[in-house]
Amino acid sequence: MIAVSKSIKQLNPRSPDTKYVGDEPLWLNQPIDNRVASLTRAFNWYNYFYGKKDARDFVAMYLEVNDRNKDAKTVRSLGDSQINLTTGWMCRMSLMGLQLDEHEQIKLDNMLTELLAVTKQVKEAVVDDAPAKITIQDRLREKVSECLGEIDGLFDEFVTAGAKLNADYKPVVLMRGMNIAPQLISVIKTVWDKNLIEFEEAVTSKDAQLVEAYSFLTKTQLKACVKFCELVISDCSAYIQIKKVERKPRQVKTVPPEKKAAKFKFLQEFPLLKLKSLPAASLVDKNEAWLYDSKKRKLIHVVADEYAKVFTIKNNSIIGFSTTETQQKGLRKPAEQLKTLIAGGKPVCRKFFKELKATETAFNGRGTDHLIILKAW
Repeated sequence: MIAVSKSIKQLNPRSPDTKYVGDEPLWLNQPIDNRVASLTRAFNWYNYFYGKKDARDFVAMYLEVNDRNKDAKTVRSLGDSQINLTTGWMCRMSLMGLQLDEHEQIKLDNMLTELLAVTKQVKEAVVDDAPAKITIQDRLREKVSECLGEIDGLFDEFVTAGAKLNADYKPVVLMRGMNIAPQLISVIKTVWDKNLIEFEEAVTSKDAQLVEAYSFLTKTQLKACVKFCELVISDCSAYIQIKKVERKPRQVKTVPPEKKAAKFKFLQEFPLLKLKSLPAASLVDKNEAWLYDSKKRKLIHVVADEYAKVFTIKNNSIIGFSTTETQQKGLRKPAEQLKTLIAGGKPVCRKFFKELKATETAFNGRGTDHLIILKAW
């Protein structure tokens, strides 16, 4: 406990809103019966007019008044993201005359210890007085730590307001607002899993020391704290699902047809029948094609699978064709028969192939050095 220093003046926000929300609380009379309501109004007042930079100054002033100048200097060097608003407001309220009870003082001391530990970790990371290189992972972890601090602050407000859970407490909104990386949500969940176990033990009275530590809360309020922990854990899972839905589908890089067909084997020209092949790229993303095997004298009709809709090329194979509709037939007089096929359109070619009196055999889709690409649509 500390006395109000004469050098500490009452804050006077330059805002007309003070007419409605009042001036900074001075704590000339200590709240006893209405303590929870009084502290809640004070927290709301500071949240309305001030931010993290102010909270950092309040913490430093508190430490200076308590003859901890070295720690005060350390706190002033911290970034805004490392400051917990609840810590700042508690320090300021103490400076303005609020006499913290035993539980509140222990809570404030623990928050100050955690705050100073952050600086210690940063100093240990510095080698030869050179600033440590901050990686993307460091920034993500820092944001998670900041989010944990904000949820702690939300929980403090929840307890201060009488531990009554309502729809205003939405941890998932904090997570979304800070855009926490989904892969690091497990850090938040782990912390609140431990908190849940602790409050459940306090409710069931298994640990006498734990029961004494939370004696300022009623059984009903402890059960509400359990519900709050379950809410945070549930919101962690909900946030991951939200990010999955919001995640943009990976943009597939477009591969040119020529590159897809670069390894496909085919015969560019067959002088005996005066046949010239289309390029292999003409078989990419098509739904029908006509090929001729110059060695086996077979005409091949390639048809796309009804689900794939189109066939394409991968390495030296045609993929995505129907194994039932794609067939090949032998030609007895290819020089004459192919003239009809080359001159005709789709209906003519299909009718010609259907009327061929030859045995149908399956096509394996592989390219060869004897394969002429006649048509492709």
